[in-house]
Amino acid sequence: MELENFKELWNKDTGQELPEISLEKQREIHSPLQMLKVNMKTEFWLMVITLPLLFTNIPFASADPNIRTISTFVVVLTLAFIAYFYSRFRKLYTLLRKNSINTNYDLFNLKTQLLISKEIYISYYISYIPLGFLLSLIKVSFHFDMEYNLAIFGVSLLITLLLIAFLIKYWIYYMYGRYIDDVVRLVDELNGIELPAPPLEKKKTWFERSQKFLMNKWGLRGNILNTVIWFVSMYIFFIVFLTLVLLIFIILGTKLGFIDISTLQRALNRLN
Repeated sequence: MELENFKELWNKDTGQELPEISLEKQREIHSPLQMLKVNMKTEFWLMVITLPLLFTNIPFASADPNIRTISTFVVVLTLAFIAYFYSRFRKLYTLLRKNSINTNYDLFNLKTQLLISKEIYISYYISYIPLGFLLSLIKVSFHFDMEYNLAIFGVSLLITLLLIAFLIKYWIYYMYGRYIDDVVRLVDELNGIELPAPPLEKKKTWFERSQKFLMNKWGLRGNILNTVIWFVSMYIFFIVFLTLVLLIFIILGTKLGFIDISTLQRALNRLN
């Protein structure tokens, strides 16, 4: 926030009585806040259900004790990241449940916490890049000298990067980013801060259309159902799409003679 904007907010909040927020504007703010709370609960339970899948490919039963030690280290580090993030996640959820948005101080505090939490959320997913790198190394047992191991490492790391990029660009925006933007816009509007020209209205995505349809039928439960459906659908699509791309690449490589299918099969068998 620019210095002049900060001074403006400060001057509004240092009077004898803190300026009250109208009930109409409170309701307008509570609408995106309600969606944030629902999405936070939905994501928490999705994480609880899918967390075991995160560790299914970690080679705890490897014959190499060094691999087992590194695998254990990766799991502990991952759990530490998750514990820290969800402690902040819970703190924000508790703040949103208070529903005490009556003064400019409440608004300023809410806006600050939302923006900080958004950046922490992005950092949380970025922190999985080095973990993905380490897991990709574990996948090939740190041996790049064996046939196709370098290619397998590269593909594993690329899949991790693509997944994280997708989560940051789409998941964060549709689950939280657009609602945080709405709250920030309303807070700035209430404090007389000049807002940039609104962007041209984009055509609604399939996610937004299905969300509106299901919420009209079942309210907030429809939003939860929409999130779960899209989460599962995108998970399946991601696996199928990458499988098809890899199959096409292998077939073309075999036809052009730079991939030996029997050697590649032996390399993949070593991973199991």
